[in-house]
Amino acid sequence: MEKMLITQSNSSGVMSQMAIALTNVSKCYKRYNRPLDRLKEIVLPGKPRTQEFWALRDINLNVDQGETLGIVGQNGSGKSTLLQIIAGTLTPTTGEVWVKGRVSALLELGSGFNPEFTGRQNVFFNGQILGLSPGEIAAKFDNIAAFADIGDFLDQPVKTYSSGMVVRLAFAVVANIDPTILIVDEALAVGDARFQARCMKRIRQLKQQGVTILFVSHDSASVKMLCTRAALMNYGSIIEVGQPKGVIDHYTALLSSDNPRHNPKSLSPTEINHRQAETQSNPKIQEHRHGNRLAVIREVKIVNISNQTVEIIETGSWFQILVNLKVNSKLSDLVIGISIRNLMGLVMYGTNTQLMNCQLPEIDRGQELTVGFQLPCYLHKGVYTVTVGVHSEEGVSYDWIDDLIVFEVINGNHCEGVIDLQANIQVKANAVFCLADQP
Repeated sequence: MEKMLITQSNSSGVMSQMAIALTNVSKCYKRYNRPLDRLKEIVLPGKPRTQEFWALRDINLNVDQGETLGIVGQNGSGKSTLLQIIAGTLTPTTGEVWVKGRVSALLELGSGFNPEFTGRQNVFFNGQILGLSPGEIAAKFDNIAAFADIGDFLDQPVKTYSSGMVVRLAFAVVANIDPTILIVDEALAVGDARFQARCMKRIRQLKQQGVTILFVSHDSASVKMLCTRAALMNYGSIIEVGQPKGVIDHYTALLSSDNPRHNPKSLSPTEINHRQAETQSNPKIQEHRHGNRLAVIREVKIVNISNQTVEIIETGSWFQILVNLKVNSKLSDLVIGISIRNLMGLVMYGTNTQLMNCQLPEIDRGQELTVGFQLPCYLHKGVYTVTVGVHSEEGVSYDWIDDLIVFEVINGNHCEGVIDLQANIQVKANAVFCLADQP
């Protein structure tokens, strides 16, 4: 078995440009069917009584200094195990782990806290574990306490805290001790909206300061906005590393493919033939797509109020997204949805027929259906894409195409941001209100 090595280094050269380097890292756990089997294996070492479970398999990953890497994947894909190995709280079975700098990690809820200690005591205890002297912790304590904002509970035992209070204090510690590498593993979802906003602001500040960040979240929009790269994990392996938008699209497809009904192998020969025929007859829509093709998207276009196909829309005007599809099997549970995204992949707006309480009719095999989504354009000037999906009411993906069409919004010069909320203005002069003309 390959030897495992964990190092923290300040060496120069190529490695000086990296914060983290993992080479062939794997993690294996032994599982016993019965507690007695563990004892028997010790007493009778000749016969193995365990089952091996590989949580990680041959992970190779480099993270540059100052980079923000998002890590996505389904529950059980190995994300938390990977982060614990990087943080040094878990030892890999094989491979090499190279880390440069002080690591602050927010992993499992309350990990590293002694429940019998007060919040104040845990702040000092965790700070020293992370390499700070008592004096350095004392100098930062007021900032930590203000960020956590848990009031008098700071001097109460942690075992009396709610889960939200635990994560508030934990993040306050790891984010205010000048980390070189910050690791955040989904724990922010426990906090309320106000605290989550405060955390994201602090993460953005650390990013601007050049801190290397590993960010695990199921919030695809946050990964797209915050991260410079993303890694997709599946069954203990990293299957893609690249731009966040492409990785998130792959992740979305992966979520759908886990249902056996999404697997093309589960289709009948007739259905497979229909799927292949539709694919060959529509070469223009072979973008990143997934689904079992029981319903196939044939055409999507944007039209104006005069029913003319357009690629440019003026802010304040109405437009319609027309989706034409053909079904390859009798379907009574069709749901058609759209998603409008900016060039960063952030969803500006999304909806579907199910959310809008629009029950589509039962469609026989070979029939076509066209659905039009009528929308007012409140978007600010810029370039946007339209993603279209067709699925069942239970979420089984029939066909999904990312960023199928592109359109541009113009004449949005009277506001900033990404949408035009069409604000009115009230001016109070000598107790008289003047209301600006409404649009």
